[in-house]
Amino acid sequence: MWGLKRQRPSAIGMALSSVLIAFSFPAAAQEVVLKGVAAFQEGSIYAQKFEQYIKAVNEKGKGQIRIQYLGGAPKVMPLFDVGKNLKDGVIDIVTTSSAYYGNVLPEAEAMKLIEVPMSELRSNGGLAFLNKLHVEKANTEFLARFYNYERAHIFLNKEIAKPDFSGLKIRVTPMYRPMVEKLGGTGINSTPPEVYTMLERNTVDGYGWATRGIFDYSWQKVTKFRVDPGFYHPDITLLANHDTWTKKLNDAQRKLLLDLAMEIEASTADVALIEAERKKQEEAGIKAIRFAPADEQRYVKEAREAGWAVVNKISPENGPKLRGYFTKE
Repeated sequence: MWGLKRQRPSAIGMALSSVLIAFSFPAAAQEVVLKGVAAFQEGSIYAQKFEQYIKAVNEKGKGQIRIQYLGGAPKVMPLFDVGKNLKDGVIDIVTTSSAYYGNVLPEAEAMKLIEVPMSELRSNGGLAFLNKLHVEKANTEFLARFYNYERAHIFLNKEIAKPDFSGLKIRVTPMYRPMVEKLGGTGINSTPPEVYTMLERNTVDGYGWATRGIFDYSWQKVTKFRVDPGFYHPDITLLANHDTWTKKLNDAQRKLLLDLAMEIEASTADVALIEAERKKQEEAGIKAIRFAPADEQRYVKEAREAGWAVVNKISPENGPKLRGYFTKE
């Protein structure tokens, strides 16, 4: 027809067509499975949001991405190994507190001292700088902060009238030790499952913990007082292994993980839950200790400055930069 002779397609032409078709119709991505761990007891207050997050990811990412929940520390691994195992790629995604992974990122000490909203930290460059430190030193990506309204408290079995812990032995993590010792107390390290027995045997006179969570471990049975006001902002965050994040996931998978994490970070539901927790503690017989106004101000200031002193000692270069991002002074 039209005076032209039909020709058989060449091998090169067929190969080129195959390439073009492949680019036009990408193959379905294989489901990526991430190993997840909580640095908290399974089902406890501070593991629950991670567990809800996993459920949402697995439902909305079906066929594309799934988180295999291995469980919580110390059941699945020692508490202070969670950060190291994340760094080394043994696990892919975790919820934890900076109190538990200073062994891989010393500057994590500063995260309890964040005083500005996360939305501001994301816009003022602070989160970008914080994530840079996570990537360079801990091989991790900082994805979100799951709990934004908690405060750190000291819970005691002995009543005190002023901010003076002299003669008191208080269970601490690295997060609490500086302020406890600055106020004259003796800090004793332990993991959460050990605290009940330590209180029961009078090995310690109290402990540092966030506003919520003591009922998860039945500590209300061996606790008499909560010192108010709270001071630090316990940071319970979502972190991912950097290599997993950059090499194992595609853009759509990363977007899904971030979008669902941001929904949790932006929620204000905790405000009412914290108020309910304080009432529950009161009903359990735990009394609030309040100092005179001047002493309260000194208490909070001493805790704050003790925290920053440690950060600046650990990292003289990055400490002042982090304080500039994290506080309004």
